[in-house]
Amino acid sequence: MSLGPFSLRIQHGIVGGFAPPTVSAIHNITLEAPDTPHILIFSQFPSDPAAEQLGSKPKNISISEDTTSLVKELEGILRTLPTEPVPSTDIYERDIGIFWLGPDGFEWVNSAPEGCGSSGPRRDLVTEDHKKKFNRAVEITEVLVKRGVAQEGT
Repeated sequence: MSLGPFSLRIQHGIVGGFAPPTVSAIHNITLEAPDTPHILIFSQFPSDPAAEQLGSKPKNISISEDTTSLVKELEGILRTLPTEPVPSTDIYERDIGIFWLGPDGFEWVNSAPEGCGSSGPRRDLVTEDHKKKFNRAVEITEVLVKRGVAQEGT
């Protein structure tokens, strides 16, 4: 089981209002080519200058069967989750935005680049099952980020 090129962005802090959201972390995770032996991760911490210094250099995540399985599970989950045509509400109520662009052109995003103006579920769009799946997607992104940090220290 191999991975095709993909781009994944996770942003913690997407809900704003009158003012833009306070972004605590942004993680960009990419696989540029299928024959690359690692996934590149670059983290930013805009609201914490001390953490920004620590996270400012790119890290690598080795591609293993487990990592491949997690990335494929994430894509599979995202393919089943609804989004708004113009993301303006934090419909999953997590204050976390995910942007995915897969190898076949599949794109999924739940937040506008400038954030969302309000939070709350769209009852006509998101079910409790969708929220559970989104929570699992967030868990997978957290595991990938932690792997990048762990491999930096080795």
